[in-house]
Amino acid sequence: MMFKNIGYAALIATTAAAFVIGSAGISEAKGKKKAAPAPKVSASCMFTAPKAVCATKGKQSFTYRNACWAGNDGAIVKSQKACKGSKAMKGGKKKAAKKAGKKK
Repeated sequence: MMFKNIGYAALIATTAAAFVIGSAGISEAKGKKKAAPAPKVSASCMFTAPKAVCATKGKQSFTYRNACWAGNDGAIVKSQKACKGSKAMKGGKKKAAKKAGKKK
């Protein structure tokens, strides 16, 4: 009975040592970039009427809740409507369901 307990203790000690040695390598987090902080929205934007606008930031278009939110994010409003989705997005779930049905 005593040898059985010693065997379990040795197994647990070996597993713990392997875990400690395996996790002692260089951290992967050092090479990763930090995520950009969420844009700060002023209190006045919270009370502005929600009317979707299409705005560009860099070379990409985004739909914002309203022009105030777009301005706070540093985007330039290009239309007073929501941005059009890409052709791949049109049809959404219906087209995906049709394709899934054809594979069977």
